[in-house]
Amino acid sequence: MALLEVEPITDIVKLVLQSAYIKHTEAPVNLLLIAKPESAKTSAMSVFKIKGTYTTNNITQAVIVSEILPKIEREGLKHLIIPDLLNAIKKDYRTKEGFLQLMKTLIEEGITSLDTFHMRTHKVYDPPIKCGFITAITSESYLGSYNQDKQRLEGGLRRYWKNIGLLSRFIPFSYEYELSKIQRIFQFIQNEEHLKPTSKQTVKRKMVDVKGNPQLFQRLEILSVRVSQEVGGYGFRIQRSLQTLAKANAILNDRTEVAQQDIDKILELGNWMNKRFNPL
Repeated sequence: MALLEVEPITDIVKLVLQSAYIKHTEAPVNLLLIAKPESAKTSAMSVFKIKGTYTTNNITQAVIVSEILPKIEREGLKHLIIPDLLNAIKKDYRTKEGFLQLMKTLIEEGITSLDTFHMRTHKVYDPPIKCGFITAITSESYLGSYNQDKQRLEGGLRRYWKNIGLLSRFIPFSYEYELSKIQRIFQFIQNEEHLKPTSKQTVKRKMVDVKGNPQLFQRLEILSVRVSQEVGGYGFRIQRSLQTLAKANAILNDRTEVAQQDIDKILELGNWMNKRFNPL
């Protein structure tokens, strides 16, 4: 399905995917898209079904151990993409808790081995196995629904993820459509332009050593602090992720050293790295 005016979404997804091909980085960047239903979250991710990614609508701890870890080790899998996160966590509490803890380890420290009564890796990974994670959630599922009696939001995943330290491992990216854009999308559909195929996007899958710049990276600090207020922590993880995204932008523009235009690109996308749902 063709997409209309969603460049910021495809730009951030592309940068996150490119982050897996930078030498001397700790781990690929992780991304959480947050928006209302029918906001092109899944469609924007679907244009990146490329080698080095694994896209699925549902996944379990057992699948991660039996399929994902071997793909990371043997096939160079860099990013796991789950278009609708709720499909993966609509389980009983114990199963959901185990899945989220496993993902938290996989995308940050990495997995060396597992040896529980129902999951074993049968080997020790050295260095630890790591993988980036791109997923999406609806704004209501993220924030919760408003309880009129208690006058507060309840039931959202944001608070729980923040408490267990998972949210700070993601770049949050929220957005909504302004009225004029909604009207253009309706016209787009009425003209059946949505039926046209969307050109697939790709990234550069060769590992590149990109030189950073401390002075330029310092200009990302204000954004790191602002994002950390949403996801928790001091912003150190976010700063590392933003610097990695700046390097990814340099690669996409055929450079091996971070420049001012890379910082400008990240700061521009920073308009949506929050829970404010700024217009796209």
